[in-house]
Amino acid sequence: MVGFAQGERLTVVFKHGTLGVRRALDGIQLILGRLGVPCTGFELDGDPPASLAQALSRLEATHTKRFRLVGQGWKFLLGSVGGWNLDFLEITSESKPESIWDEWAAPFVSSSDFVMAWIANSEYEYWQNARDPVEYRAAGKSYADLPMISNGLRYPLEQEIVDTSRNPGRRILRHGYIEVVGAVMWLGESFWPLSGANRRQVSDAGWLRISIIGPLAIRLKAAEHCFTEAASASGALQVQLRSLLFPARNVAAGSFVRY
Repeated sequence: MVGFAQGERLTVVFKHGTLGVRRALDGIQLILGRLGVPCTGFELDGDPPASLAQALSRLEATHTKRFRLVGQGWKFLLGSVGGWNLDFLEITSESKPESIWDEWAAPFVSSSDFVMAWIANSEYEYWQNARDPVEYRAAGKSYADLPMISNGLRYPLEQEIVDTSRNPGRRILRHGYIEVVGAVMWLGESFWPLSGANRRQVSDAGWLRISIIGPLAIRLKAAEHCFTEAASASGALQVQLRSLLFPARNVAAGSFVRY
């Protein structure tokens, strides 16, 4: 979170085993080039700064399927979660570049392996999903008024953690996709059978702005800016969007974590 807490993040989800190191770095290098950002000076998993070409060489030499690249005001995190049958790429900016997220999404959303993507305020999404009280104490945030539950572990590991299960901004790993909502989202062809959402109902929702992206994906816009609060109209909109996109997973609204 350091250095990126106030920024924004695009998360792209692919079918497991389809978003490899080369594919991810090719997309990153393409967009950085279009933005005029040098493809040098990136720390790879904490190693000294290098170019993206050098990073690719190192990663392929070690057959690594994950990476963390930081530099030039950007952070890129590639991951693969075999148990949940998905790959993901997080692209985080120190600034709030809402006008260029469509450009970042473009190399990925046209693929038949693409599942979904969304834009989030990094800090809001982090605290909507933070459960360990240690995280709150380290940040100087009070959690005294937040709902708590047991972590489900046996003594002596059992402890109380923050209950995020009703947060509008909660993020939950599902088989093949991630249950989450964003002010702007891209949904691929495989998203619909995975989530159980009705594509026609989503397309016909008058409160969403829908556009077709290539032959396989749609782009939906629920709000002008990234969600940054769980209360009031913003929280209600997130609950409404979640109910539409994940009908089988919908949980009635309750107490929200305020961060």
